[in-house]
Amino acid sequence: MRVFYYFLIGVILFYIDTVIGLIIPMHIGNKDIIFVPHLTLMYLLIICVFRSFGVSIILAIVLGAITDLYFGSFYGLYLFGYILLVVIMDFFFKVFYRDNSMLFLIILLSTVVMEVYVALIYSVLGLVQFMFIDFILLRLIPTIILNLILLIMLYPLITKFFRKTQLKIDTNQR
Repeated sequence: MRVFYYFLIGVILFYIDTVIGLIIPMHIGNKDIIFVPHLTLMYLLIICVFRSFGVSIILAIVLGAITDLYFGSFYGLYLFGYILLVVIMDFFFKVFYRDNSMLFLIILLSTVVMEVYVALIYSVLGLVQFMFIDFILLRLIPTIILNLILLIMLYPLITKFFRKTQLKIDTNQR
């Protein structure tokens, strides 16, 4: 039953990602400032740390496929990116197990990696023109700021949910 709740929260966060992405585009002159929320990715990485790798990898596959089907430019892009980042998080984060400042830093670094990965793949395929300075100033920095704000809001809610479900499980087993 918990896995269903994890999946449901992931789908809700996916739709919140989409809504936030549609609501907050900005224009300064003829330049577009692009804010890309990554609530789904942050959620997957938090699950990888606080729950199990198996649950997070299954959710990464399902939510990555949903993201690819929804945005549909290039199938497998988010699927592979989510899986790769969950595997990296599981492999490397055991050193800093549940240290909140390092968790925040690694999650934000993972969103940067995801943004660069998506931009490079789209650039290689010829779907976007990749200008490094414009990418940094008009997409990467606003995305980091937005995701930091979203992570500050998401983290307490998700950890509270995890603690609540863990307490129910502990009391039911005794």
